[in-house]
Amino acid sequence: MPIILFISIILSAFISNNFTVALSTNRIDDIKNNSVSTTDSVIKYGKLFVGNPYNYQGSSSWPMDCSGFLAHIFSKYDITIPHSTKGITDIVLKVDISEVEKGDFLFFKGRNITSSAVGHVSMVIDVTDNIITMMHSFSGGIIVEQYSKLDYYKKRFLFAGRLPFLNPTTKKTDNNISNNSSIKFIKDTISIIGVGDMMLGTNYPSNSYLPPDDGKNILSPVKDILIDANITFGNMEGALLTGSGNVKQCNDPSICYAFKSPNNYISYFKEAGFDVVSLANNHSGDFGVPGKTNTVKLLKENNIEFAGLTEYPFTMFEKDGIKYGFCAFAPNNGTININDRKNAISLVHKLDSLCDIVIVSFHGGAEGANHTHITKNNEYFLGENRGNPYQFSRDVIDAGGDIVFGHGPHVTRAIDIYKGKFIAYSLGNFATYGRFNLNGVSGIAPIIKVFVNKKGEFIYGQIFSIKQIGEGGPILDSEQKALSEIIRLTKSDLPEAPLIIEKNGLIYKKNE
Repeated sequence: MPIILFISIILSAFISNNFTVALSTNRIDDIKNNSVSTTDSVIKYGKLFVGNPYNYQGSSSWPMDCSGFLAHIFSKYDITIPHSTKGITDIVLKVDISEVEKGDFLFFKGRNITSSAVGHVSMVIDVTDNIITMMHSFSGGIIVEQYSKLDYYKKRFLFAGRLPFLNPTTKKTDNNISNNSSIKFIKDTISIIGVGDMMLGTNYPSNSYLPPDDGKNILSPVKDILIDANITFGNMEGALLTGSGNVKQCNDPSICYAFKSPNNYISYFKEAGFDVVSLANNHSGDFGVPGKTNTVKLLKENNIEFAGLTEYPFTMFEKDGIKYGFCAFAPNNGTININDRKNAISLVHKLDSLCDIVIVSFHGGAEGANHTHITKNNEYFLGENRGNPYQFSRDVIDAGGDIVFGHGPHVTRAIDIYKGKFIAYSLGNFATYGRFNLNGVSGIAPIIKVFVNKKGEFIYGQIFSIKQIGEGGPILDSEQKALSEIIRLTKSDLPEAPLIIEKNGLIYKKNE
């Protein structure tokens, strides 16, 4: 029976309750090509230990109590699961005993049958004619036996569970189950991607600033990541306008740029999976009312949500049964002011009362390679008060915000967890062709995928590092420089942040 797995570009993973469960990269090709049945391999390896003695809470080299045995045989195939029975219960999707399949787990009470606590776990290794065969480590040693013949365990049975990322074909259709995305096996888990500044090329002051092939492939290298989320967000710099518009007046052209992309570039955002964008930035008004009007028109026609302009302070929309609220802030004329604390709190509070999940975006903080650090104070650039990103993020979460995606400094900054909600202080230059400084730290950025529950509470996350070379356009960065930058900055700027960032890009909460 084939295994249904989602493989993105470099990793498929699931984390719950502060524990990592991940497929290492050296397993990806085998799984992608369906050349190996991982479940069968784990079972076959486990059978080699049948007859060995039980060892309660054994050492890491020979962990042969019930949960340790399972952790050991999965680790052979580069899959890490908790070494405790309680830990395993935290990472599985519960399934009915009538629907268990090979590879599922069965959970039981311990010796005290009056207690409802989980005390034992086994692995289903075969289901034939509704007869369940399980393999487990118990006081008598490691053994294979039929569940239906075990009165002791039938009386103590609590529930069955399934690893969401490693699952045989399911018999039951469910709105939370998808044959293309393993993460959707996890009930009530929502994935939201955030990226930073996007300006795919400008036809002002001339068409020479547009990318090759009119930009058709500029997002292709990362499209597979972007489309694999319930919601994908980015900050749209500049207008969408084939015509001339009313270009803003620049006193100093060396530090003042005007951006507008041709109308057809809207399709590139749509095809790459963007669901919502921020227009709250210093380039949304570059071509006056004609630029704004045309941008809004194209976004609406393509069902891409947006907010951040004075005329459009917020948006609410529904997708896959979840109601989202989105609002965006910046220090610039024509946008919702990041420095108007009272209004920001009121707006987010209103969205929280009407929506399941509230996403907040801000364009704030000082710009440039010398401003990668969070100051926790108001930050200024060219004399402009660009807000206090640290305090702003806390204010909007206190008001009911669930995820905060920051951008504006044009560099990557630290990430944070506050009251169980995720914050990215700056997502850097994501896709900025032709008119942006892409040297050094300005040319690297993260794609951050955040997994939350229906209350917007952070479960775990994944960082994909990209870089822009030449004139720009995102490609995956094998050196993972953006990830390294986030680890470094989070450690230095927010040592108190209750999160762990792994070198493979996984993000999860520290034990509290």
